[in-house]
Amino acid sequence: METSAETKIPFYNVVNIFLPGLTFVGAVLLLFLDKIKTVVTVLSGVGSTGLEVLVSVSCFAIAYEVGYIIFRFGAIAIEPLLKRLFGWTPYEQFVTAKKAGAKSLDMLSREYGYARTQITLFIALAIAAGVSGQWALLGVSIACILLFTLTARGHIKKISITAKKYNETPNN
Repeated sequence: METSAETKIPFYNVVNIFLPGLTFVGAVLLLFLDKIKTVVTVLSGVGSTGLEVLVSVSCFAIAYEVGYIIFRFGAIAIEPLLKRLFGWTPYEQFVTAKKAGAKSLDMLSREYGYARTQITLFIALAIAAGVSGQWALLGVSIACILLFTLTARGHIKKISITAKKYNETPNN
């Protein structure tokens, strides 16, 4: 009997964890390029020992972990703020609406989660840009925070309208 060691990473994890982590790590590397050059120079002096492969794999692992921290921070800190600002559909109503056939709720929920993660990512980038004195990136980050906050608000409203519609039907 042959077994497969195939590992599949869900698309949601790639979009909500890995890409924000990779974006943040890449931006920080660019923001602090002069300091990073020193590390790269030291590593390149080691020669071709396979260390570059280890460093590359480590960078991807670090990007995933940083992305996971961004994702979780968004769930713990940003979501309560969004709930307070824009209201929220109680979880029981959400589940009832899904059981009643509101298939769009899964997609809206994923899109909301993505917007929440992007808000957190751009807050982190704004802080990094402010620390490094990159005012243009700080401005772009603030604009993206506002953009994704409006996006999250739109998804919250759509979720609320859809859940309310399915919870008010006489079949429930």
